[in-house]
Amino acid sequence: MDQLLLLGKKCLFLILLLSSAWTLEAQTFATTINSEDEVDNSTNAIDGDLSTSANVRASSGLALGVGAYDGHLELEFPSTLTSNTQSFVKIETEDDLLPSLLGGSLGSLLSNVLGVVLIGNQQFIVTVKNNDNNVLQESSFGTNAFSSDQLRVVTDANNDFYLAIAPEDDYNRVRIENQIGSVLGLFNTRSLDVFGAFYGGDPSLCGTPSYTSFDGSGLSLDLLGLGGAGVTNPNLAIDGDLNTASEVGLGVLGVAASIEQTVYFDSLSQPGDNFYVRLAVDPSLLTLGVADNIQVIAQNGSESPIFSGNLSALLDLDLLGLLEGGQVATIPLDPSGQANRVTFRLSSLLNVDIAQSFDLYEVYRAPALPELDASSQDVSICTGESVDLVATTAAGNELRWYDSETNGNLLATVNSGDPYTTPVLTASTTYYVAAANPSCPEESPRIPVEVNVVDIPTAADIDIIGDESPICSSNNVVLTPSSDIDGTYTWFFDANATNEITDGLTVGAVTYTIDPEDGALIISGLDQGGSPYTYYARVTESSAGCENAAGDLQSATVQIVDSGASIAIDATPVITLDILSDIFQVDPTFNVSGSISGDASPGDAIILSVNGQTFNGVLDANLDFSVDVNGIDLSLDANSAIEVFVDGGLCSLTGGIDIDIPDLIIDDLVQTFCASDNPTLLDLVVNVDNIAFFDSLDAALALDLGTPLVDGEVYFAGILGVPLEVLVRVGITVNLINPSTPTASETTQTFCASENPTLADIQVNESNILFFADAGANTTLDVTTPLVDGESYFVANVSAEGCISTSLLEIIVNLEGRTPTTNSVTQTFCASAGLTLADIQVNESNILFYDSATGGQELDASTLLSDGTYYLSLEETSGCESPTRLEVTVVLQEDEPITLTGQSEDACINQEYTYTTESGKQNYSWTVTGGTVVDGGGITDDFVSVNWTSLQENSISIAYDDPAACTPSDAFELDVATIECGEVLDEEFCLMVYNEFSPNNDGFNDFFEIECIEDYSNTIEVFNRNGNTVFKAVDYRNTWNGIANVNGILNKGDHLPSGTYYYVVNIPELNRNLVGWLQLAR
Repeated sequence: MDQLLLLGKKCLFLILLLSSAWTLEAQTFATTINSEDEVDNSTNAIDGDLSTSANVRASSGLALGVGAYDGHLELEFPSTLTSNTQSFVKIETEDDLLPSLLGGSLGSLLSNVLGVVLIGNQQFIVTVKNNDNNVLQESSFGTNAFSSDQLRVVTDANNDFYLAIAPEDDYNRVRIENQIGSVLGLFNTRSLDVFGAFYGGDPSLCGTPSYTSFDGSGLSLDLLGLGGAGVTNPNLAIDGDLNTASEVGLGVLGVAASIEQTVYFDSLSQPGDNFYVRLAVDPSLLTLGVADNIQVIAQNGSESPIFSGNLSALLDLDLLGLLEGGQVATIPLDPSGQANRVTFRLSSLLNVDIAQSFDLYEVYRAPALPELDASSQDVSICTGESVDLVATTAAGNELRWYDSETNGNLLATVNSGDPYTTPVLTASTTYYVAAANPSCPEESPRIPVEVNVVDIPTAADIDIIGDESPICSSNNVVLTPSSDIDGTYTWFFDANATNEITDGLTVGAVTYTIDPEDGALIISGLDQGGSPYTYYARVTESSAGCENAAGDLQSATVQIVDSGASIAIDATPVITLDILSDIFQVDPTFNVSGSISGDASPGDAIILSVNGQTFNGVLDANLDFSVDVNGIDLSLDANSAIEVFVDGGLCSLTGGIDIDIPDLIIDDLVQTFCASDNPTLLDLVVNVDNIAFFDSLDAALALDLGTPLVDGEVYFAGILGVPLEVLVRVGITVNLINPSTPTASETTQTFCASENPTLADIQVNESNILFFADAGANTTLDVTTPLVDGESYFVANVSAEGCISTSLLEIIVNLEGRTPTTNSVTQTFCASAGLTLADIQVNESNILFYDSATGGQELDASTLLSDGTYYLSLEETSGCESPTRLEVTVVLQEDEPITLTGQSEDACINQEYTYTTESGKQNYSWTVTGGTVVDGGGITDDFVSVNWTSLQENSISIAYDDPAACTPSDAFELDVATIECGEVLDEEFCLMVYNEFSPNNDGFNDFFEIECIEDYSNTIEVFNRNGNTVFKAVDYRNTWNGIANVNGILNKGDHLPSGTYYYVVNIPELNRNLVGWLQLAR
């Protein structure tokens, strides 16, 4: 860690207090000693000389504290400084404290790395005051000492140390107190030197930073000591040497952490200033995205940042290329406000196994990069010329012109907007311009200005074709120039370029035309009498405008031969829209045929020239011809004509055939549709095949024919594949009729159901309407359709043209007088509860009760319930009553008695018997007297098995809870008579009672069955819960289906209602009775 800071043992301390605006031009020192104790040469602290100092002493004293003392010095400024005003106090400690405190919140960790004890050795306290009121205080032995923006340790380029303080309140005094801690022991003294307190910038400094500090988070002692984390040589980032750098690094780590370095300027930046950062980073880290993890922050003192962004946002492609190549890049930062400190923070990349760091070579402040005038961009001049180069910068700055990107010669210094005039140039040259404050050495990076010097063309640079052979007077002369020089051509009658030939010039019978594409000179009307003819060409270079000098033009000499022959052509090629479509979509071949008359002979070659392309044929014996040409070229021919050449010897015979390209004609250019029909492009009427539609006159892509039409939109019809220059598209304007949405006084409308309302009864303000069952208008409803309660109906407005509105009005219908509803039409109640009609469960309120489905007697809601059927009607607030009443059947349920089934008479002693009760109950409680429980009998058991051990006073009782019953809790006790038995009846008798059956004629469980009853003579009797006999039989054979066969509470032949019944079966052969309950469920 020896290279961590490269700090000597001499430690200087600077107190920075930062202001929101910087207007001072020179340093102002504290001039008053307000208080002092144990200070030598105190006046040195107010002499304005930072090389002299006052000495503040402290001593640990002798034994028992005798002679111990602390020293202090309190300095006062000439006037009160406002909050956040930047000021400095330079001090020096005897112990090596400040290198550790330079790291802010890392101070305690750094002290362990450097072997310095911050607590208990020499200590000091800094107090910022406003008269006698303390504004800010910090101590070297405090937790996270000097780690906030209000109080920081900084160092300068010479490794002298400072404290940075930024109070949030006004102040005028700074007090420094020197102490000795308890660890140092007795008989020790320590001194602290105070060199001076001041505010304002050093006039000798312009854009150079004065101080720097660093900080971090998430770092451990191991990372700082051995892992390579920290800031190495921080002073090298502000030493003014562009080739030295501090290293800001995190080492190799796998946790979230950060390390940062801050540089401080004496004064605030001015509008138009940029900060320039010279920085390098390992290219392998760039590929991992480290540029996103380097944050750049600009601040005015301790105020909130005026700029904060990651490095990647500051890089253009050129700067990124430098960093990726392992080079140092100078990166501009426009803070968009005034700032006097810049922080560079590296946050860790997780899951990276290489050391993470960047090198900070220098940070300085200078004007923003100059801007080049448009005239000084892409500059080209002719050799032997000079040029004015113009750039601009912010007001008050100057521009410095150089001949090299770095170092080099200063060629000129000019004001913004003034030109720098180059010397006469004979070769391309690059100049460089930088913006600077006239009173400061710092300047912006130089930007290149390239001047391209172009050679002046000569005659040898131009080639001309078209004059190689004699030319027939009936043909045009075409002289085509070419050159390796990119430029344009000018033609002259003379070599000195004084008599120019212009496009369209006519001299007598001779006409001159210049092709704007290739500069070819086309001459018609020349004759043999004036032959030969000489013409001269000059080329003008495109970038600098350099051109052939007079007398150095290229010439072309033309020989003309007269011809008196002529021909007549009879041909009328016909091109229809269908043919035009085939040419561009199927086969471009098009046949041109006709006949020649005049000075032509059979076998002569005939050449058709179409759009610059030639097609050859031969005249037959009748002087007829048939030549296939390219139909696309034919369609695109700018002159709409075919040039015909018949080879008749030296002079070709010429003529022409006119081309008639048809127009696209559409009769109806304004077409109207109903918006509700969702029309598409397929619905447009064009009456032409192979039509495509486009959204603009020159759109490249055709629209899908399923594209919905838009009201007011213009669609352009054309033939697919046929270019615009051949067939102009035709615009069709679309009108969509979409009536307004219908309206109603209420969107929720209420009707009385008893009036049988229909759709015609719905109130709508418009008269011409249609009703639909859905919002998509898919199903039309007749106005006679009955209204349904709670249903939504959708209403469309209909225009005079029969179009319906695309937006429908939704009407929700409420029918009052609805039939009430219930969760159960058969409701069971406890007979003993004394309930009334009001206790019948109904989902609605305002219910009326009747004794019949229609008419009948209205019953009072307080009427006591009885078994039977009641009819319920809903009375709405409007007075409407349900046309259909709800039928509810009421069943009064008596309390079901608890039962206990099992042997109660003649039970054999010392034999096991099982007793059962109702299943599905809760909290069973069994009590057995005179016997022992051998199975069951628990709180969840509906049975118990007992071994009777006594001959008298035997009983078994059961109690349980039944929340669903009328009586939730009940109990029952059964006396059991026991006997001593010589033979025990057991399962060998096969008797088993199935005590639940459902006589509903479904073929399943329709009879009350006792297994093996047919094997014994028997009598059976069945009772209802009131003890009335409802069925009895002798020698029962499992045939009872729930019909009474005795008269009593019911008549013989009546079907017994669902419920619980009790049976007694006597079997004389076995000398026993079977007693229990049975459940009849219909």
